[in-house]
Amino acid sequence: MKALCLYVVAGKGHYVPAKAVHDSFIEMGIDSRIEEVFEYLGAQWLGRFNNRFWRLMLRFPFIERHVVRFFDKDSGGIGLLARFSDASLKKNLMARLEEFRPDLIFATHPYGSAIMCEMLSDLGLDIPVYYYATDVFMTPKSGVSNKLKALLIPTEEGAAVARSYGQSDDRLIVCPFPLQREISDGPMPGKKEARRALELDEDLFTLQLNLGGEGLGSLALLEGLLRRDIPMQIVIIGGMKKKTERYISRVISSMHAKNTKVYIRGFISDVKSYLAASDIIAGRAGINTIVEAMYAHRPFLITELVYTVIPSADYVEKYKVGWNMTGKKDESIRLVLDYASHPENLLEMDENFSHIPIEFSARHLASIVAENANTRH
Repeated sequence: MKALCLYVVAGKGHYVPAKAVHDSFIEMGIDSRIEEVFEYLGAQWLGRFNNRFWRLMLRFPFIERHVVRFFDKDSGGIGLLARFSDASLKKNLMARLEEFRPDLIFATHPYGSAIMCEMLSDLGLDIPVYYYATDVFMTPKSGVSNKLKALLIPTEEGAAVARSYGQSDDRLIVCPFPLQREISDGPMPGKKEARRALELDEDLFTLQLNLGGEGLGSLALLEGLLRRDIPMQIVIIGGMKKKTERYISRVISSMHAKNTKVYIRGFISDVKSYLAASDIIAGRAGINTIVEAMYAHRPFLITELVYTVIPSADYVEKYKVGWNMTGKKDESIRLVLDYASHPENLLEMDENFSHIPIEFSARHLASIVAENANTRH
């Protein structure tokens, strides 16, 4: 069997699940390739446009919530893109399929699933297309299509949204969350062990402040905690340019905190150790990061919301495994200070994580897709 995994460059949220499933396919003996959608179709300019638009929306979350809400409830935009691609890029697609003809296509963005469904249908090619909804707790309307072999989503809440948009039950699968191998391989280290490995103080209450893949998160929580200056440590992670890192360093220096330690770690690859080292994870992060925190039994303090994270904030509060403090800076600061002073109170929350009805397994998701692809109807 051969598989083609497609993603779109828009933070790690689309690449990571595609890579996790791709790796699992290979482990299962399936010949798998992973490709960026627009690169694969020879439409790099569309990819660049999409990436710039996505980055612009991240910089202006208030505008993003309105714009993306409109696109998510109306599939017209991606439908037009699919028809455009169908008219102009068939030759490129056929050339790629001659190089490598997959038995299934696994896409982690509606661009990939919608475009491939339309073009394959017009070309009369019977290659099943699967769309994995990376929004986890919902799916944009553009991701819904009964031309898909199946829409895959890890929660019943997300499946209900897909049904409300018209996805038929026979083409809808509630599936495992494809946890990246860096986290799933091996046991989770203990807090003190992880802190020693990361050269942190093993006895200090630890807040992981996640600024997101582009490093655009707010520093309001950091500044508020540095003003209080209690014994704790804050580890700042996220994709950031040197300019951003220098700016954060100046902010830290200007606060003259003596008891609160701050470590700027930027983009990290050892996600598991940083999860394990943390008492609370806070900030502006994507859905992948929030769900990974659930897996690690680490409560998430959401300080900023982009549109696609709104349902995950509701989910976090529903299962009492975190807090949505968007626009509540003072409350966020008080909450962290309270837990830093009484970290034993977090133990009361730990039991809640075991009630989250999400299965974590890229391998199981890959096997579901492979088995389904072998069932033609």
